[in-house]
Amino acid sequence: MHTVDDIIIGWFNSDFGTMFSGGIVGNLCLVFLSLVVTALFAGIIGFEREYYGHAAGLRTHLLIALGSCIIMIISIYGFTYWDGVTNYTRDPARLAAQVIPGIGFLGAGTIVKNGVTVRGLTTATTLWVSMAIGIACGTGSFVIGAISTAVCLLALVALRRFETIASRKNPIVFMVVPSDRPVMKDVLLIASRYGISIRDNSSELITYQENSAIRMVMRLTYASRNSVTAFADELRMSIKPLELKVSTEF
Repeated sequence: MHTVDDIIIGWFNSDFGTMFSGGIVGNLCLVFLSLVVTALFAGIIGFEREYYGHAAGLRTHLLIALGSCIIMIISIYGFTYWDGVTNYTRDPARLAAQVIPGIGFLGAGTIVKNGVTVRGLTTATTLWVSMAIGIACGTGSFVIGAISTAVCLLALVALRRFETIASRKNPIVFMVVPSDRPVMKDVLLIASRYGISIRDNSSELITYQENSAIRMVMRLTYASRNSVTAFADELRMSIKPLELKVSTEF
């Protein structure tokens, strides 16, 4: 049983290829098709990242996928001139295997941590997916590349709304207090009063209106809207912070 990819590859390498130079032109057209399809799929994902203003956008995703595709093509076709010259076993997956850990360095560059807020994880993941799509298209697995692109877009676009709804149950509280006033004990007491647990918290020394202050960032566990509102109101009344805001609106 032949797959769609097998039919496409077979046509370029045999039926179409025999019309020109004994299959050379057909093979070149197959390589060209792999690169074009890779650029199309990765470009779609990169455009979504570019549209929402992320660090790695259209060009980055496209170039990573193209590079992965080229490496896969070289792995398959680049060393065939050795055939018959020496006795050896060629492993086409060896070069591609080095791409997977190598993409981690680029992905790490898109991740930024600010307090308890981590940004760029999704973009780092889409870079990794673009690499995988490039490898898939480089092997001629165009159907896998197309389905992967569609599923990736579904996760990025269609599930964005569901992720926003879920994150509203874990709001982040930003608070600025004078540096000479210890408030963490009071914050924990107020939180326990409303059945709220602080999952993560961080603090940093800043300058606020020309005075030394501490900026606190607290991520709360699952909590209702009323509980979070009451918690924030009591923080304002009891602690009297210089600034306080909750990141998510219910």
